[in-house]
Amino acid sequence: MMRLPSGRSEAGFTLVEVLAALVLASLILVSLNMAMSAVDKGAARTRRSLGEQSEIGSAVSIFGRDVARIAKIRRPAPPDQFDGYVFDGARNVMVYPLREEAALADAGLYLVRLSIARKNGQSVLLRERAPFPLRGDNALPKWRDPVVLLSGPFDIAFAYRAQRSGQRQWSDRWVAVEAMPEQIRLTVTDTATGRLRVPGFVQSLAIDSEVDCAGSRDARCGGGEAEATQ
Repeated sequence: MMRLPSGRSEAGFTLVEVLAALVLASLILVSLNMAMSAVDKGAARTRRSLGEQSEIGSAVSIFGRDVARIAKIRRPAPPDQFDGYVFDGARNVMVYPLREEAALADAGLYLVRLSIARKNGQSVLLRERAPFPLRGDNALPKWRDPVVLLSGPFDIAFAYRAQRSGQRQWSDRWVAVEAMPEQIRLTVTDTATGRLRVPGFVQSLAIDSEVDCAGSRDARCGGGEAEATQ
């Protein structure tokens, strides 16, 4: 004769087991969410860093191209006098003559200014230009065509030296009007970490020949082009 099992059935889950499973599932979901959030933040930092490095690389490239083509031009002075060259350099600004390439719009000889402005921990490296020669002995450049080369939480600086002329140490200001600098350095430092975002970039000047631009109509100085673009 078949005997029926005694006591209550053990099939199914108790309320405690169900609650424990829900808590465990919640913990797993929270852990996955935190992991995904960390991955997203890491990816965002990587994208931001790559974007900044790309911008820095572009700025360094333009800086190097400009410096390599700086023209060696005497400042206007009487024929029997020498008043130095058209070049001014400081830690946060640099002004130099440059012949823009024919492939660019409004090609010709220009006075170019690279300037660094800081505000609220952010730096902006700006490139501007003005037609050269200037009209009149005391004429001031009318800067135009502004282009932001680099912006962000950086400390940007220029430095100068001329080893063959005896100035072997880097200086944050170029005051030797009797000679042009031979090399110019650009540094970009992260203000948060104090580390260089790119190794100090040094560009040599290629100024083997001198151009006398005392006469504003001198064709070598782009006199006609400068007057046409003013």
